[in-house]
Amino acid sequence: MALLSQAYGRVPRARPPRRAISVFTAGDSSPSKNMDVERKNLSECIFSMHIDGDSTDVYHPIYHYASQVFASLRQPSKVEVLTRKVEPNPDPPNLPEMEEKVKRKIYDLAFSTLKYQGLLEDMLSESGYYSYDAVIDENHSIIMVILCDMLNRKFVKRPYKKGEACIPYVQELEEDLLSFSTKLNASLARNRIKFQASSIECLLPENIRQRDEKGSNMPTYAWVNQLKTSVSEVTEALREEGFSMSKTWDGIQDMENTFALDGHCPNVLVFHSGCKEDLTSHELVQEGKLVLQDKTTCLGPHSVKQLLNEGDDIIHTNVGSGWTTAHVASLTTQDQCTVYGFGVKGQSRVDQVNGQMRKLEIENVKLIQDNIFDVQHTDPRFKNVKVVLVTPQDSRSGITNPVEYMLQEGDDASLLKELSQDNVDAEKLDELVSKHMDLLKHVMKFPKVQAVVYTTCSVFSEENENVVTKVMDYSNNARLPSKMPFRMIPPLIPLTPRDLDTQKSSKFLTIEPSEVMGGCFVAVLSREGKRLDEALSAADIIARAAAKGLCDGPASKKDDDDDTEETTESSKLKKKSSRTTPRGYPTAKKSVSARYLKGYKGGQGSAEKVVVKSSSSGQQKKVKPVRTASQMFAHHFSSDKPAQPDLQPYGVPLTQATISRMNATKQVRKDNSQTQQPKPFL
Repeated sequence: MALLSQAYGRVPRARPPRRAISVFTAGDSSPSKNMDVERKNLSECIFSMHIDGDSTDVYHPIYHYASQVFASLRQPSKVEVLTRKVEPNPDPPNLPEMEEKVKRKIYDLAFSTLKYQGLLEDMLSESGYYSYDAVIDENHSIIMVILCDMLNRKFVKRPYKKGEACIPYVQELEEDLLSFSTKLNASLARNRIKFQASSIECLLPENIRQRDEKGSNMPTYAWVNQLKTSVSEVTEALREEGFSMSKTWDGIQDMENTFALDGHCPNVLVFHSGCKEDLTSHELVQEGKLVLQDKTTCLGPHSVKQLLNEGDDIIHTNVGSGWTTAHVASLTTQDQCTVYGFGVKGQSRVDQVNGQMRKLEIENVKLIQDNIFDVQHTDPRFKNVKVVLVTPQDSRSGITNPVEYMLQEGDDASLLKELSQDNVDAEKLDELVSKHMDLLKHVMKFPKVQAVVYTTCSVFSEENENVVTKVMDYSNNARLPSKMPFRMIPPLIPLTPRDLDTQKSSKFLTIEPSEVMGGCFVAVLSREGKRLDEALSAADIIARAAAKGLCDGPASKKDDDDDTEETTESSKLKKKSSRTTPRGYPTAKKSVSARYLKGYKGGQGSAEKVVVKSSSSGQQKKVKPVRTASQMFAHHFSSDKPAQPDLQPYGVPLTQATISRMNATKQVRKDNSQTQQPKPFL
């Protein structure tokens, strides 16, 4: 940078001296009220003050925290890459308790700075602001954040209000940048002319610009907690407060205070995008009757609900913010179903999620801090788990409003870094795919699991259908013989004609990002049936085996009636042998003999039936019928049609010569005129 300064004849500027950081309010003239603190303790001093009202009254604290978020996520600058002085970024900051609208403004400013990082650094370099120093110091992040906010305000000076929290070093840098506003604006104009951009947004990559346009006007979604209220009660309360209900989503685009029922999820309400601020502080939301959450996370719980039976338990692999787990639990019966949630780290996080569950009056959620891969499949806690909801940490490439999604789902701030770039890291995508496959394989090994719902917020096929198809094939090939295979079933969510026209396959649900909702993927893997020894009785097993020709099936109902007529009640007192046969089913020997006795023809009359004689002692005795040689070998001398192989008398071997005689037919040569010649090969 110093060489550029000499080449363009610019005079290096003197950097303002670093001073002790102090926090005071605008209008304080007494220096005794100033608090000299270090930068790391600035958070406690800022938010120990009373920060209420409009978020515009806390600009300096917003600049301070947004610069920390940006410093932990930013890409190396061109100067750092050229000088090979790239240092690792610091850890993301832990923001203190504050209003949600202030926190949203902090992350919005940091995310906007990440998107325009290259442009802002070029402006600082071309305007001469960075011409005196080639080293990025500790003030670089705060300078970038302030410049980005000036860019959004079109370099209009921000008015100061009485009582506003002021930080001297932030105010000093802000005034320094304002003094360079003309040169910075000229640099921006040159960049717009260079890339023929009609607006600042046109300087962004095409994918990022389209995503921002879709997310800017996206409606607000909220699901009704049916444990505390009902959908009809919520809609009636909203109407009394001035909201109007529309029949379709198209009706809420024009009017702000409007809402409608969602077409996919019956307990989800769709509000106008301008209602977000009012709904955040609404009484229904504060009481836990209405929960604000993105619609892409609501499709999984409703898919799980369609697969549940009475007494089934559920596993949720990634709790996150806890709202998705709460949504699943609210759709179940509290005293008959248990939802096991994984992915909660730290006791403080467990207490926070449990507090949310108590607010929603949910009692059947059990949070487990153990890694799900460390859990044994035979753990008695999960003996009744029949359905698993898999929500992996995917690339989130289908999200159109990253900041809002991060605040609702409790994702890490690294999500903003990934979505601020146009290109996709192939190595990281492969790593995510590998983790998704391992997680899906692991949950499919639970012995009682009958269905797995796999849902992502990604638009990449590598994370969606490829993962499901490969894992399903692997699990089916590696399964035990007593286990039935998994198969993909159609989505269990009602689809509109528009959804059916845009679906790639009928086996899973794919929604592309749009102005209505973000992109997502839902697949349902279900076992074809239960285990054979659980689902079928002994009689069903014999009947199925007989249908496949593996054994002789039961005798017909007519044969059973004949046997019943010719036997007496005393024959039922026969002693049980060591090898028993299912009740009502004859043995294989009896079945073959009955077919022989019924189908034999030879002119000698039918074979003798079983006769019961009474002995001298008064006991009845069963006498076996006598089969003569003429009866056993009559098929060799009969003039009728030879008997089929399955009518061969029991105990008589079937020789190869006999089979040849039975299958022998007279060969008749056809006339040459009627013989069809083979067609030439084409």
